[in-house]
Amino acid sequence: MSHQNRQIAVDDLLALIGRQLVYDNQQCEIVELLDDRLLVLQVLDKDNHIQATQYGEGHRAVPTTYELTIFDGEGELHPELVAAGLQALLPE
Repeated sequence: MSHQNRQIAVDDLLALIGRQLVYDNQQCEIVELLDDRLLVLQVLDKDNHIQATQYGEGHRAVPTTYELTIFDGEGELHPELVAAGLQALLPE
């Protein structure tokens, strides 16, 4: 089934927060929706990266995150999210 931009309500996207999927061979949790167009995924494994300060100095370990565009230029779900199984998490 093809989900187009106009068919997916913001409430449906917000309901994805807390759900898990596999992105880039890593188990991730959807942690945030930004501007109704980006999903923020946080990697759930223990492999953290060092977050740099505004001066470029690394001081603390933080989980790896990804910001992914929800829709492609045609208004369809972005292929990366389709490959990660996002369609299965959306209501019919």
